[in-house]
Order: sequence, then structure tokens, then C-alpha cells
Amino acid sequence: MAGLTHSKQHLHLNYPEGPSRAWLAWAMPALFFLYEFMIRVMPAVIEGPLQHQMDASAGQIGLSMSFYYYAYGPMQVVVGILLDRFGARFPLAFAAITCSVGAVAFAMANSLMGLGAGRFLMGFGSAFAYVGAVYVATIWFPGRRIALISGLTVTLGMLGAITAESTLQYLVDRTSWQNIMYGFALVGIVLAFMQLVLVPRRPTWFMEHVHGSSEDGGGDGGGRPGVLRCIKEVLTNRQTILLGLVTGLVYLPIGSFAALWGFRYLNTVVGISQNDAGNVVSIIFVGLAVGGPCLGWLSDHLNRRAVFFKILTGLGVVATGSLLLIRPDHEPLLMVTLLCIGLVVSVLVLAFPLAMDQNPCYARGTALTFVNLTQMLFAGIGQWMVGVFLDLEDSGVKTHAYSPDDFRTAFLLLPITMLAAFALSFFLKDPPRGSVGH
Repeated sequence: MAGLTHSKQHLHLNYPEGPSRAWLAWAMPALFFLYEFMIRVMPAVIEGPLQHQMDASAGQIGLSMSFYYYAYGPMQVVVGILLDRFGARFPLAFAAITCSVGAVAFAMANSLMGLGAGRFLMGFGSAFAYVGAVYVATIWFPGRRIALISGLTVTLGMLGAITAESTLQYLVDRTSWQNIMYGFALVGIVLAFMQLVLVPRRPTWFMEHVHGSSEDGGGDGGGRPGVLRCIKEVLTNRQTILLGLVTGLVYLPIGSFAALWGFRYLNTVVGISQNDAGNVVSIIFVGLAVGGPCLGWLSDHLNRRAVFFKILTGLGVVATGSLLLIRPDHEPLLMVTLLCIGLVVSVLVLAFPLAMDQNPCYARGTALTFVNLTQMLFAGIGQWMVGVFLDLEDSGVKTHAYSPDDFRTAFLLLPITMLAAFALSFFLKDPPRGSVGH
């Protein structure tokens, strides 16, 4: 077994091979996460032109854009297995190349099916980014710092989202969204090379801990734990299932509002221009960027996670309900509301370390990706449902004209689902102290 300097207690308190190696190893997948968040929210900037160019209904646009999440979500199980079995280097490089191919396919599409295929490929590759960054951090950082690193990773992703929603409209107006997608493809190739060169292999001592945790769980004689065993461990853990449901519901404001319909909601309901809508929507990501590392640090300091879900989902019910009541000429209140929504969603950074605390070492990657799976599936369904609700409410679908009341009715989805998350959060529990890292 691993030596004393790599004992569980030592790894919880200290960097196993120094802080410089840890930060460099984490930075590569974290930059990939920044990139994938930019392509994730890109449809919010071009949703209107796409709908007119394809002569499609809101439901059709919502469905084609949601294919990103339908790839991202199910791939989480596969990503977890690949990370547990092969480490992060080669899976992350392959993922970045897949995003590049998806960006090219999206740019070349001349039909809704083509757009959906491009989004599917981008979602397929993006599925590796966040979980890959957190997984790398679990190897090279002290255990007491994982929630903080999870929050910092989210902050980088939010910087990508803020950059995308505040600047891409400017670029679209001066070139074309197709050229921007080709640019994303080139960046993806560069990122793939960086993952191959700069993400280190898993060290021997870490693999000894994986095998040791497998032996402690019994069953396979000390060999590598099998795929089915990892999945069974996670899916039979009631707390992890509950955590997945709560995080999926909490993520809906990002998936349905910030990443697709928020631009037109603000333009139609609050009277904010298309050019300014990106800056306003990005306030949600500012809240996430600030809240993520702060919650991560506070959670690590208090050694508590579940209580924050109760507090912040309660705030989320108020914030999402207030969003529907805001009228034109109330922009300061709107900005405060969006900032609060971002702070609420930032509680998701605690879901990943909590999922790891609830499961044995050999199933870490699978637990991480299960939680991410539920978030992405809910996001995809949310994007499509809002579009369908808009079409049901609107009598002028052929002109794509939606009234403020149409949008408010469609977005009743947010406070209803946040209320469900608030109710479920009272059943979430922290694992008993001493069982972490079992």
C-alpha cells in the first residue's frame, strides 16, 4: 500500500507532490472548461437569427440546441468510467478534438438536423471538461481544498460565459456566427495539444489507493474495480441519487435562461436592447463566479455541505419568482435578482465534493459524472420545454412573435422547479465524519 507520506490523512492536509505541479495539472482541464462554457452559451447570442434563418418555431430551436445536453448528460457515465480507468490526459485531448469537429459541423449546417448534430458533438466533447478538472484536482490537491478548487473551476467557466455573452454579439455583428464557430474549432485543437503535453499521468501511489479502496469494498480480489461495480455503487446510494435530482433542478436557470432564452426574455419583457442583453444576462455568471469559490472555501472551512443547499434553494425560490415580476424601467432590481440567481446556482460546486464524500475512492469519477449527468439532462429538457411553452402561449408562431406574458408563463418553470429543489434539499445529509474517503 501507499507509504506514510501518501496516507489518507496526509493527502487530506498536504499537496502530494507540491503546489506548482498541482496548479499546472488542474489549469489545463480548467481552461478547457472555460472554452466549453463559451460554446455552451453561444446559442443565447444567435438564437434569434437562427430561428429566422431556419424558419423554425421556438420549440424546434429549443430542441435542436438541447442536443448539446442530450450528449453531455448521458456521456457523464462514460466520462466517469474513462477517468476511473485511464486517467485524464488522453480522454481530455480526445474531448477537445470532438468539440472542434462539432463547431465545424454547426458552422456548416443548413438545417435544424445539422445544427442539432453539431451541438450534439460539442456536448459530447464538453462532457469531459468540468469533471476532468475536478478529477485531476482530487489527485494533486489536498482533500481539504477540493471544494475550493471546484469553485475556482466554476469561476473560470463563468469567465468564459461572461466573455461569450458580452462580446460575441459584437463579433457576430461584424463578421458572422459561422466564422466564430470556425474560430472555436481552431482553439479546440490547441487545447487538445495542451492536454496531451501538460496533464500528468496518475501517480503510482494514487493507483495504490484506488486498489486499496477496491479491496476494502470487497469483491474482486484487489484488481481494478469493474465498470458495473462503480455504477452499482453510485446508483444504490440514495443520497447520491437525491443529490443528482436537487442539482438538476437548481441548474435550470442556467440551462434554460442564461444559455438560450434569456436574451429574448430581457428584450421582450424588460425592454433591454439585444446589444445590451448579453451584458445583463452575464450578471448571472458573475454571481456564479463569485459564489463558487466563496462557498467552496466556507464549506471546506466548516466541513459541511448539505446545509448550504437548504439555504440557497430557498433564496432561489424568491429570486426566480421575482424575475417574473420585474417590469421595464426596473433594471437595478433586475441586476440584483440575476446576481442572486447566480449565487444560488453556485451551490452546485458543493455537489461534486459531496458526491465524492458519499462514495468510495474507486467510484469517484463515476459519482462526479452522475451528478453532472442530471444537471445536463434537466438543462436540455428545460431548454426544449420553454420553447414548447412559448409556442403554446403564442398565436403568432409563424412570425416568431412572443409577448411578455408568453415569456412569463413559460418561465414559471423556474420557481416551480426551484421550490421542488428546496423541498428535496431537506433530505440531503453530510456523510458521518470519518467516513469521507472510505
